[in-house]
Amino acid sequence: MAVKMDQVLATARTYLNDDASQQFPDPVLIPKVQEAHRELQEELWIIGSPLVRGQTAPLAYVTPATTLTAAMAAVTDFLCPTALFENTAASTIVQPGWVPMTEAFYIPMGTAMAATLGFWCWQQEIIVLAGATVNRAVVVRYRRQITIPVMATDPIGILFGESYLAARAAAIAAGTVGNKEVYDAMTALAKENLAKVISANRGQQKSPMKP
Repeated sequence: MAVKMDQVLATARTYLNDDASQQFPDPVLIPKVQEAHRELQEELWIIGSPLVRGQTAPLAYVTPATTLTAAMAAVTDFLCPTALFENTAASTIVQPGWVPMTEAFYIPMGTAMAATLGFWCWQQEIIVLAGATVNRAVVVRYRRQITIPVMATDPIGILFGESYLAARAAAIAAGTVGNKEVYDAMTALAKENLAKVISANRGQQKSPMKP
């Protein structure tokens, strides 16, 4: 069963000795949980967790476009690409013929459109392409954002994440009121719990780059 933010809020208040929500009601404490959630996603990315990796279904590249912006519009959890693959137009994910595209800092000068896309680069949060003379199918592997909870009834979306989120949110809250003792204790607990969350969400695949 998915853990919801209300459990994180309740545990954080227990750590803060505020079970009655007198000092840290939801409007005050929720932003602390959200900041802790962002931090946890960064930690999961650093260790290569599959939880923060995504792969699109085959996307339609339509010539003569030089970006993938239109095709990526429906990918709502997209943060940044890690690898691109291309195939003939309308290919399905199970068909053979998928080949990795080459990432570049910039599309090489003098690159002319050809029958394949070949190059891609990530510039100003846009996937830029050399372009192709024919339509192609493209699959994008990417770093994804886990939806950050907004309401107390929203799921946190991270297995065992409540143990880190509650301690870290309590630390942030204690820091805002100058309670160094509680801040230090909760920071230490958050670090301890982070190791457990990472272990639960590490996965077995170390590299997302192979097709």
